[in-house]
Amino acid sequence: MAKKKVTTVKEHLRKVPVSKKNPAGMTIVDKHPRRLKGTYLDAKEIDETFKNYYKKKIVYPSSNKLVKDYPDSDKYDDLIAVWTDYFNNKFPSESLLDPDVVKALIGSESDFRLDPFNPLAIGIAQITKETFKALQDPKGEVKEFIFTKFAQKDLKEPIYAIPMAIRWLFRKKRLARGKLGREPNSEEIILEYKGLLRSTTGYKDRALKKFRETYDKLKK
Repeated sequence: MAKKKVTTVKEHLRKVPVSKKNPAGMTIVDKHPRRLKGTYLDAKEIDETFKNYYKKKIVYPSSNKLVKDYPDSDKYDDLIAVWTDYFNNKFPSESLLDPDVVKALIGSESDFRLDPFNPLAIGIAQITKETFKALQDPKGEVKEFIFTKFAQKDLKEPIYAIPMAIRWLFRKKRLARGKLGREPNSEEIILEYKGLLRSTTGYKDRALKKFRETYDKLKK
């Protein structure tokens, strides 16, 4: 598990423009905490990471399996592959997250549409406002690795929504592992993502139906 990386910046001098108020051209910066690079992602870091990522040896989701039903289904394979690999390296465990799980989840949530109408969730990954808030909370449940400086409208951009959804899946994977006492399988991760891992109702199967169908097609 990636460790939270926060350091305290000590009180120090900083150069500033010379002025009547500050003829010496120096000011004192107070002590303050600073989150180190590598424990958060902002838009610039996401853009640069994706652009420069070494893609030759990463695992891609299955292609040409869903295009009959979803013409745009392979359009986001690069994003899914890069960010699944990225977070598999950030949060190593006994079993790696399968990029087909991510692709099937996106398909089951949005049919690969950029912004399906849903008053409760936003964008291709259908991230809720509550999840979006948690992903950016430096004191919240994903505080060891957060996103920063994003607005809700950014969830309509797959380049930002997909890494956020994958980060959230890793959080749910960890929670499922704790509840089960072992590594969860793909369906158990999705059930925890949907808040249904320990549900005893028949709604579990209904909630998984579209994910199962999509995932099975990817694995044929």
